[in-house]
Amino acid sequence: MKVLLFGPAGAGKTSLMRTTCLGYNFMRVANLAPTKGISRENFIFRGLIEVNIWDAGGQQKYMEQYFSETQKEFVFSEITTAIFMVDSTKIDPTIKEIFETYVMNILEFSPHIEKLYVLLNKIDLQNSQEDQIYELLSEVLSDDLKERVEFTPVSVKEGTAQHRLIEILDQEIQKSTLSLQKLGKIRHQLDSFQRDTLADYFLFNRPDGLLITSTLGKFESNPLEFMKFEIGSLDSNIYKIYQKILELKGINTINPLNLDTITYKSEESYILLKDIGNNAVLLAIIKKNEQALLDVIRKLNSDDFHELEALLSEKLNAM
Repeated sequence: MKVLLFGPAGAGKTSLMRTTCLGYNFMRVANLAPTKGISRENFIFRGLIEVNIWDAGGQQKYMEQYFSETQKEFVFSEITTAIFMVDSTKIDPTIKEIFETYVMNILEFSPHIEKLYVLLNKIDLQNSQEDQIYELLSEVLSDDLKERVEFTPVSVKEGTAQHRLIEILDQEIQKSTLSLQKLGKIRHQLDSFQRDTLADYFLFNRPDGLLITSTLGKFESNPLEFMKFEIGSLDSNIYKIYQKILELKGINTINPLNLDTITYKSEESYILLKDIGNNAVLLAIIKKNEQALLDVIRKLNSDDFHELEALLSEKLNAM
């Protein structure tokens, strides 16, 4: 699935891609260097669909290359999702020309696209002029095209741009038979876990932290981030202690430790988190009952769980 992120320099395209697909916080992307040419990166969005993001650097010299006779078919063909992003604080007359040429090339080389998305970024700033930019860009659209182009005022800093990109990619999942089949199999596994243990299960993708599915269905939640900080330091401390204990016992062979499961508890529940390789994190909510907790632990060491691991590790065919 080819996603083209296009627009003038400084619009926030790379920041959007990294905060959405890699789970970076805004401070980590606040001062990125300009993208040189086209940066292509692959991600597995929500653990369900392979996304190949073409992040096109927006400096003028690169724009000329993208629109040239030798490169335009390469850049604008076989696109699944086209997103044009612009800095709403800068009204530059060249934006209109860039947008018009962009739309023309999309229609020529990827005519199958049903919707074109335009993100008017940085509306969190006081000098944002998203209404004026909307009017400027709309001038190049025919009445028919206006039905196909969706404008959205957003802010990468405040998270609304990420939310919009997630919405757009979720729509592509709904169009993908392979992705829906995989989702159905995963949900079937979690439902069987629930029947056998009476716990609720929530499966999160890595590295974006987005919910793949749960036994309570789909719902909006913040991306899961705990793995990036707490567990790394905890794992390191445990290994040092473990190493010392083995030395005291006269055991010289020390195998690497792999973080497997963490359990939290409240007055009402146990909250168990299990790392599933590099693909996902499974969260279980269990009524505060020791037998119920043991049932979940057994389930997470069973053949059923290994089937879920294998399913999450399956490589998706090109979409």
